[in-house]
Amino acid sequence: MDHYLVMLALLVGGFLLLGVGFNNREREWGVRLIGAGTLVVLAPIALKLYITLH
Repeated sequence: MDHYLVMLALLVGGFLLLGVGFNNREREWGVRLIGAGTLVVLAPIALKLYITLH
């Protein structure tokens, strides 16, 4: 059950970063938040692969 909570937290955090970054996309730090949010949203895929293959 802990793995699901970690994946959920990563998804929620990633979508928050994407939302804040998209609202401030005219600034450089907003674009960086969009990139960071994208990486954080893709992190649960890597985590699930790690759990499955480990």
